[in-house]
Amino acid sequence: MQSFDFDNALDRHRAWKMRFQIALGSVQGEDYDTAPIGDAASCSLGKWLAANADELAGHAAAARLLPVHEEFHRQSKAIADELRSGSVLVLTDPAIVAYLSLSAQIEELLRQLRAAVNAGNTA
Repeated sequence: MQSFDFDNALDRHRAWKMRFQIALGSVQGEDYDTAPIGDAASCSLGKWLAANADELAGHAAAARLLPVHEEFHRQSKAIADELRSGSVLVLTDPAIVAYLSLSAQIEELLRQLRAAVNAGNTA
């Protein structure tokens, strides 16, 4: 398995969220390409998960993390698409609530995966 710094992964996830939130201010008009936002495989966590898929397959936390990470990026893209189309979103909008919940789940699953990898078990 490739070496992976879980603390760094948490920091990178948080940094991605910050860059995303800043970028939302510039999502204007139909020319803005939101596809990269929805690509879970292109972020550093997605790349590491893909590179280590075989080794992580036995870890329950990894199995739960994969679909949550995918949905986080889908939800992020949906938010960007809404803003691009001129919609105004507030913190109580379902898309924002889901985005925040998914982000928290990613962080918790990364902590669980770190514990499982460090303990050498698949729980």
